Amino acid sequence: MEKSAPVYPPDQHPAGHHFGWEDGRILQSFQLLCIHAGHGEFESAPTRRVKIPPGTSLLLFPGVWHRYRPLPGTGWTESWIEFQGAAISRLLKNGILNPRRPLFRPPLTPVMEATWERALQLAWTKPSGFTVHLGLLALELLLFLQERPAAPHVPRPIETLVSQAQTLLASEGTNHDLAMGQLARQLGAGYSHFRQAFKKQTGFSPKQYRNEVRFRRVKELLSHTALSIKEIADQLGYSSPYHLTKDFTLRAEMAPSVWRALPAKHRT
Repeated sequence: MEKSAPVYPPDQHPAGHHFGWEDGRILQSFQLLCIHAGHGEFESAPTRRVKIPPGTSLLLFPGVWHRYRPLPGTGWTESWIEFQGAAISRLLKNGILNPRRPLFRPPLTPVMEATWERALQLAWTKPSGFTVHLGLLALELLLFLQERPAAPHVPRPIETLVSQAQTLLASEGTNHDLAMGQLARQLGAGYSHFRQAFKKQTGFSPKQYRNEVRFRRVKELLSHTALSIKEIADQLGYSSPYHLTKDFTLRAEMAPSVWRALPAKHRT
């Protein structure tokens, strides 16, 4: 969490993300900002210039010119995380997220604040596999931001079960023996109703969500370890290196060994 300085962005802003109000900038990945206190203004290629009150969240899209700044008289306190991946790209492709609607103003609930704290801690400490968890937390924040209840929202039991399922799939998503029907029964729900609610709440079926978690973990291990394909397959519960390679190649359109040999900036 950063409080704005007289010159914005402040000097500690990462060099690759620095920009000035006059020129703005274009990012290569998604970025989510939360303005906890203070006022400012925002403008992007698809939107006009708008005022930003405290409690506003900004979703910045890759390839979209934008600029923002706090007002000199108030400054602001901000938190931000950067993320990317097939899951968020699919939400953009399906129109659930839209560069014409980059601002969100739901109340910052204690649950959202706690999720932000977890995301910032991951971004700061960068433990092994942190980008997978950070991407999932970003999706969780976006789900909160999409909600616009007219009255204080009390989650229905099935919504609570879906949230529990997301947590289980994030922590146990590499378990090939975890059948989705079994997961639904474990949570005390019928599978058909559970699957429908899960897809409505997240945009993915439970199986698609699990596969996304698994795929991201394979990429993390390929990028940041020297483990062989067989060792990664064993660690993530694949029945054989062949099945890992088949699944990965289908999603990435190249074999894991070829993807691993690419320069880091060309891996997506």
